[in-house]
Formats: sequence, structure tokens, C-alpha cells
Amino acid sequence: MGAIDYKRFHRLLTRCQELGTDANAPIVVRRVYADVLKAPADTFLAAQKSVSAGESAAAKEDSEASTALESIDKPYREARAVTLAYLPTLKVPDTLKRQPTDTDKVTAIEELLDAIDDHLGTPWADEVLSGEFGKRAPLAIKEISESVEANKDLGSAKQARAAAYGPAYEKYLAFKRVVRESHGPASKEYKRIHLRAGAGGEEEEGPGGEG
Repeated sequence: MGAIDYKRFHRLLTRCQELGTDANAPIVVRRVYADVLKAPADTFLAAQKSVSAGESAAAKEDSEASTALESIDKPYREARAVTLAYLPTLKVPDTLKRQPTDTDKVTAIEELLDAIDDHLGTPWADEVLSGEFGKRAPLAIKEISESVEANKDLGSAKQARAAAYGPAYEKYLAFKRVVRESHGPASKEYKRIHLRAGAGGEEEEGPGGEG
């Protein structure tokens, strides 16, 4: 079984919606759409919309986080080296590029800031905190944290979409059978919601992998 093509299924449900709300459609088609398919279809369509919005938001936040990380990398390494020069026995976080996740990168920046802040009032610590590291660290923490949250939200949206797919697909099949019997298998109405592979093999029957 192949991966589910959610975008294709979104297109199918949109066509079903158009057909099921058409004032000129047979009453049985409109009735079955309203009573059987509409609720799960609306849930899926809303979930797909949330995923699309989440993908855009995550892409934006990821780009901003990447820029912030790039700008903080050298100041972080410099601040880390200075701290170790004055406090060689202090346990300080490893370099950012060695941190396995974005959350770990945020933690590393925060821990280094705290370690230096503990020595506020000494010339070296004051210089580091008033320099590039001290200036860039808050923005880097903010941008990376926002990226982490955006990706969490996207993951939740994808889970909601996956949960909505099954019920919507089951009712889509029931609605499609009604359209087939009401309009006929050769009708344009049925063909619009029943995709078959074309000459290029681009479209398969039913949404991806579930034909």
C-alpha cells in the first residue's frame, strides 16, 4: 500500500462538496451528501487546511531559526572559549553544532548565558554580555523556540488529518456509489469523483494507496 495522497483526497472531497450541494443534483445525491458525507468531509477539509497553514508557518520559523543560529554560532563559540579561559573547571555546554536537537541548542545558549551571568560585574563577563553573544542570544533563543513550537503544531495538525482521513474516506466511498447509481458510471459527475490512471499514469482510482 502506498502513502496516502492527502492533497488528492482533498480535491476529491471538494468535488464531492460541489456535487452534493448543487441545486440541480438529484435529491438523493444531495440528501446522502448532507446526511452521510458532509460532516466527516468538513472535518478532513479543515484538517488539511490546518496542515497547509502549519507547513507555511513551520517553513517560515525554520528559516528564521536557521538565520539566527548562523548568526549566533561564532559569538557562542567565542563566549564559550572566554568562559573556559577564566573558569577552566566549569562545566559548559558543547558547541551548538554538536547539539543533537534545536531544543538542546536553546538549552545550551541559555546555560552559557546563565554561567556568564553568574559572574556579572567582572570585566570579562560584562564584556561578553554586552558584546555580540549577549546581544544575539535572546533573539536566537526566541527564533529557535518558535521554530520548535511551529513544528510541534504541524505535527499535531498532521495527526488530526490522519485521524480524519479514515472516517471521511469510508463515507466518500458510500457517496461515490450513490453518485454512480444516480448519474451512471459514464457520467461526468461520477468521473470527477472517481479518478483513474490516465495516459501518464498520474492519477489512480481513489486517493493514494487506498484505491
